[in-house]
Amino acid sequence: MNKKRIGYACIIGPTNAGKSTLLNTIFKKKISIVSHKVQTTNFAIEVVKYHKDNKIIFIDTPGLYNKKNNTNFLNDVNVEVKRSDVIVIILDISIHLFYEEILEKIIKNTKKPKILVFNKIDKVSQEFAIEQVNKSNFVKNFDEIYYVSALKNKNINNLLDGIVAKLPEGDFENSINFETNISKDVFFSELTREAVFKYLNQELPYQIYVKTYKFEKENRNYKIYQTIYVKNDNHKKIVLGKNGSVIKKIGISARKEIEKLFKHKVSLFLEVQTSKQ
Repeated sequence: MNKKRIGYACIIGPTNAGKSTLLNTIFKKKISIVSHKVQTTNFAIEVVKYHKDNKIIFIDTPGLYNKKNNTNFLNDVNVEVKRSDVIVIILDISIHLFYEEILEKIIKNTKKPKILVFNKIDKVSQEFAIEQVNKSNFVKNFDEIYYVSALKNKNINNLLDGIVAKLPEGDFENSINFETNISKDVFFSELTREAVFKYLNQELPYQIYVKTYKFEKENRNYKIYQTIYVKNDNHKKIVLGKNGSVIKKIGISARKEIEKLFKHKVSLFLEVQTSKQ
């Protein structure tokens, strides 16, 4: 009889490589917020996936986004690498393979199984993909390589099989028992932050924090109250927009996403405050 496997799989990669999209595709629902802007994920997300009676605990780390100053990134990721059983590096195969040197620093000192995932294969030809791989010495660091399209759900099951095969055998009864380490309040805040990414410029979202401070049920309707914290009054004006036009768009977008996932009618109340933290 085949024994069950269980363990942590740490997902690491540059921003916009498709880490969050990959998780959302694996779970067939929104787990992590997605944006075309860099550094969307700002803390490690843990989420449990059962695959063919095995248990994968994925850790989605913040994305690598600045080649010159990555001290915080390296420190945060190295913590997750130490407690993981499998290291999964994801790269966008459709662009030049940046950050190889930094990623190599993370994986070179660990003997744990390492899997390289080339994402977005739907964007390139087979010839281009082969050329990218052949000219890179970075690929030699890995036990296995997978070519996937997270957006098109291509080759994802094969990837999951490969991750499971590298996990240790274990006992589910003594393992952690949660779906994700994100509370409902925090996830609602993340959906609003995703809307902020959608409507504001490149820099401002990284200086914004969203907190859900009240959640109540009234008949069949749910009311969610959130505060968007910004650094100064100028940022506050940007978030509000002329005559409240921007905050209205943010609120509508966030409410629709919350209703879609929560499957309930929601009234979302947003306020904007300045905070020095």
